[in-house]
Amino acid sequence: MATPYPPKEPLVAILGTTGTGKSDLAVDLALRFNGEIINADAMQMYKGLPVITNQLSHEDQRGVPHHLLAYIDPTEPTYTVEVFAHEASRIIRDIRSRGKLPIVVGGTHYYIHSLLFEDALVSGHMDDEDNPQFRSREENVLQFPIIDGPTHLILERLREVDPEMADHWHPDDRRKIQRSLEIYLTTGKRASDIYAQQRLAKSQSGSPSSPWQSLMFWVYTDPETLKERLDKRVDKMYESGLMDEVRTLHESRRLRSEQGDPVNITRGIWQSIGYKQMVPFLEAEKDGADPSKIDQLKEAGLEEMRNATRQYARSQLRWIRRKSIPAFKEYDALDYLFLLDSSNVNEFSAQVLEPAAKICSEFLHGQPLAKPAEISSTANEVLADFECRSAPPSVVTKVRTCELCNITLQSDDQWVDHIRGRKHRRVLRGKKMRAMICLPQEEPSSEI
Repeated sequence: MATPYPPKEPLVAILGTTGTGKSDLAVDLALRFNGEIINADAMQMYKGLPVITNQLSHEDQRGVPHHLLAYIDPTEPTYTVEVFAHEASRIIRDIRSRGKLPIVVGGTHYYIHSLLFEDALVSGHMDDEDNPQFRSREENVLQFPIIDGPTHLILERLREVDPEMADHWHPDDRRKIQRSLEIYLTTGKRASDIYAQQRLAKSQSGSPSSPWQSLMFWVYTDPETLKERLDKRVDKMYESGLMDEVRTLHESRRLRSEQGDPVNITRGIWQSIGYKQMVPFLEAEKDGADPSKIDQLKEAGLEEMRNATRQYARSQLRWIRRKSIPAFKEYDALDYLFLLDSSNVNEFSAQVLEPAAKICSEFLHGQPLAKPAEISSTANEVLADFECRSAPPSVVTKVRTCELCNITLQSDDQWVDHIRGRKHRRVLRGKKMRAMICLPQEEPSSEI
């Protein structure tokens, strides 16, 4: 049971998949408890594109101050987790200084982790404005061009400066290789040393350095119900002006290309669900293709949007299972994670808003909290299932490559599973058979 005392620096965090009603809950809590909201959704930071990024309308915000929402220009890069943590922490301090409650909400869960867990970032200098960690990836690339080079060259450089970290990553895992080298170049410290220091500090302390002062709400919707809801949301986006926004983005991309500033569509707003799926339609429309072909491409793009949105929701659930639950376990914070069932929209107030308000009031007043599994039968089932299936992954030791099967593996468990697996044994038998066939036959000795 949660410790019964009022938190000195309370923080409310609302997580969950897209389409579950997180933002509505955040607004309701802010109105009840004199709060302000910090957006933790990477795409919703972009301004001028409320439909494609699924931002709350001004009417639905109900006068509650929203920070980092519709905040940056579409030409700017997505915030790195360090930049987000730096900005959000500054805003949280300001909100608290005015006697208000900071409420963080969004589906970019690694943003939320950076605020909840003191060792989520590799460096803790949160007030250092000149720290390269708090600059955008593009700014760091300008200073260190190797960060944006070919993956094999980045890995080669990482092996020179941090061989231990280089041995952790699969040779094709560009993002992690890139990040490890970026840490070294921007901090002057090897990522492997930083992580080792964090592990040592954690083992010596035995527990988090300060009492847990955050309350987490996981807004959850049954997957089948969510699938139907997300499909309908795409239809609503289309009716609300989606095509105008994607046309605006596409025209912006064309103009920038003509001016010698080609857009990297693998980053920033260009990765939002809605733009890239509609590019074939936009190109056909621009080229004056047959109307029936244009309509066909439009419908195909909308269907791809539905698929991509459902896949995104599944990836968010995986993050909660693989990252959030183990982290809450490690910090003994599972007693502060409350699952609220938003499957029935007609019962949203009774199943989500009212229970959350009661729990939040108890949390802020230092009263004993109910056990999260007792909030509802859904909470009991889902939390138990996720907790059971969220065992930490096997510790990465060193990448191994099976030359026989031409496959790279990242843990001892993966290696053992591979060499015991059917594929490896089949390839091994084939190699032995070929070796036997290729053995030279001995000449029979002639008798005299």
